[in-house]
Amino acid sequence: MAARKKKRAPRRPKRPSKFKKVLKIIGCTILIVAFLGAAGAVGYLAANHYHETKVALQAKKDAQEAERKAQRQAQEAREKARHPTKKSAVGDADSLDEAGTLTQEMEKKDLGDGRILYSYVPPTEDGIYIVPYIIRSTTDGSVLFYVSVRHLGTTPQGFPGVDVMTDEETKYSFRPEAQQVTTTPRDGGITESFDEQVNARTLKALRDVGQMGSAKIIFPREGGSNDDRVLTATECTQIEHMVELFDLWRQKN
Repeated sequence: MAARKKKRAPRRPKRPSKFKKVLKIIGCTILIVAFLGAAGAVGYLAANHYHETKVALQAKKDAQEAERKAQRQAQEAREKARHPTKKSAVGDADSLDEAGTLTQEMEKKDLGDGRILYSYVPPTEDGIYIVPYIIRSTTDGSVLFYVSVRHLGTTPQGFPGVDVMTDEETKYSFRPEAQQVTTTPRDGGITESFDEQVNARTLKALRDVGQMGSAKIIFPREGGSNDDRVLTATECTQIEHMVELFDLWRQKN
């Protein structure tokens, strides 16, 4: 009988060497780091693009506001040159025309009892703001001037008010009275705010901001805040217009 052939045992697969394992781990790590770096770069570029777009849009808006202001002043000068000042039962005709021009771009809200609230479109982006508004009675012509001080954000900060600096040495403080701050929800966050009637001190602050055309608004807390910023030219112009409107209507009473 022919001798039976011995069956060979199946070869075991070679295990990868420790050196190859290390190289594999290093390669995976490099890929992960490269991916995260690329993602981070994309995120940075997107955030930078958003910031640049926002700045460009605000600059365009400020330029448009400055152009409208120049046109309004030119129109007022032409009207004054054409027509002599006329007196009426409620005040100068020039004053009436100017008040009408100032309120054209303002929002008007009927509060009832003949009272109308005049203001500009309120801010919606996160930040700190001073928002003046006027309540005027159509029955007796009385006028009240208020300022709303606001913090728009994602979480309450125990809002202490704001400081407004018109130059390096001049600072105006807007502070709430006890229990005066209210917190209300809004889309994507909350609004902390308080309102106060404008007095001689706050009127001077608003007047300076409007005349200077620039100011810095500060969240007064130790270490500073990311909310600190320079008021836009549009904000300063709107504040100036509110002060002018108050002066015009106050002169009639």
